Amino acid sequence: MNSDDYSQRQKAKDAEYERQYRAWVQSLPEDQRRELEAQGLAEPDLARHGNGSAKGDAADSPLMRQGDDPALMPEPEPEPDPKSAPDDNEAAWSTARHVLGEVLNHANARLTAECIALVSGLIYTGDSMTDIAKRHGISRAAVSKRCVELTELLNLRPSRAMRSLTARNTYRSARINNTRSNESIDPTPEP
Repeated sequence: MNSDDYSQRQKAKDAEYERQYRAWVQSLPEDQRRELEAQGLAEPDLARHGNGSAKGDAADSPLMRQGDDPALMPEPEPEPDPKSAPDDNEAAWSTARHVLGEVLNHANARLTAECIALVSGLIYTGDSMTDIAKRHGISRAAVSKRCVELTELLNLRPSRAMRSLTARNTYRSARINNTRSNESIDPTPEP
């Protein structure tokens, strides 16, 4: 699929959504319109970034920055006093900051929260990736990709609901080998 085709279709759908939302708001009684305005819901809410996030790319958030570039790094925290007891809470707070930063900066916070619950195993309700995907109207592969991203970000091992690293590597190798073998077959028939 050409990304330009997608962009054009998405713009058309966004324009239709805006038109219908404004018409709906106008059809409401004045008191209900004022209530919507007070709640900040009188105008359509559309993501205006290419990545689909309403607030920009999560990687641009200072909460998510990691790496060796000093310009991207937050101010270093002072070294703890070696005489004091080690603070195990700092690792937990660091992880909590990463998790909250990811949820707050993702366009679909509910999906991210459900994926974090799935990969962490903290609140595993028995929903499969397929169940989560159906609830959000996306593919199971999209949920799986989001879960893998989160396990890598949070340095977690795959949960019981996910494929193991060994299985993922095996499937990946099989796909690569299958693609290579299909490319090596000459598509022109013999005369």
